[in-house]
Amino acid sequence: MKKKFKNLIICIVVSLIIQISGLLYLNNIFLASDATVKSQEVVDSINKDSVSKVSVPSKATNINVSYDASYVSYYSDDRLYVVNTITGERDVISSSNGVKVSFYKWLPDRNRMLIVETENRNLSLSYYDVAKSQKSKVTDILMVNSTSKVKDIEAAPLINVIYLKVSNGAKFDSIYWVNVMNSRKKIITKTQNLGNIEVVPHKDKMLYEDLDNNKVYATGATDALSLFGSTKSCLLGIDNNDQVYIGDVDSSNSIDRIYFGELNSRWQSITLNTPVSKADIFVTASGKIYTKDSSKGTVTEIQTGKETAYKGIFLQLYNDGIVSLNNRNLVKTPFN
Repeated sequence: MKKKFKNLIICIVVSLIIQISGLLYLNNIFLASDATVKSQEVVDSINKDSVSKVSVPSKATNINVSYDASYVSYYSDDRLYVVNTITGERDVISSSNGVKVSFYKWLPDRNRMLIVETENRNLSLSYYDVAKSQKSKVTDILMVNSTSKVKDIEAAPLINVIYLKVSNGAKFDSIYWVNVMNSRKKIITKTQNLGNIEVVPHKDKMLYEDLDNNKVYATGATDALSLFGSTKSCLLGIDNNDQVYIGDVDSSNSIDRIYFGELNSRWQSITLNTPVSKADIFVTASGKIYTKDSSKGTVTEIQTGKETAYKGIFLQLYNDGIVSLNNRNLVKTPFN
């Protein structure tokens, strides 16, 4: 009896050590604040609407900026570079011989990223702290065959979960759920021909597009989201308040109406004056909706009608404005 009791105590202690270690990782790494980076935002705000110290190479691909545009990242010569847009300091995310960074995604609220590394048929997910140039492995990723590729990553740092979209061939996609305690599972979806995926920030729930039927589903639900007056829909985004934004797709495959609201609540809608391509609609973390007009070089806030002009080629939005490339120089333009 004493031996069984002793073994039970040992199991409990080991379990507590593992849990505490995981929580310390969350607190100090994954959920740690960006205090040193935020001090740089004050410097950046002084030089608004100006060319940054970053010149992006002409051969650069997959160019993205962090949530506050403090950093820009891109591939060049099969290497992933991260550049501080204030100081111009450039870093390369190093990997061992034979290992290649095949996918990366900035976290939505901090200057950190999740990266996927490929070696032969093995895929692994790691977390990369840009300010510290520190990489930590999260988990290995299940592979179906040699063509398996990670196509998207959606993270919800507040609830410590990550969803990965893995493509295993044409119209054959799988979703895997991972948490930072190294637990993982495959998510059952209504289709394997998946489009955009988004995660609800405060709930362990993911939304996804069914490209076969032009519908939007939430994980755990058997029926598609029901939107009055809409027969074809697409997923546009989810804001920090858990509001979901769905586009009504018209006969020309453009968006003519945007529905928004929390899941299991009454939907509201905004009718667009002119139908807009899905690729030209952006939803910010604060819940603002913008449309882009490349011919005019402008971005317009739908709710207020405020228009902001940008220079060069549009790249993406960040928290406070627009990032573009003008003669290969990175330009940050705050919203009006």
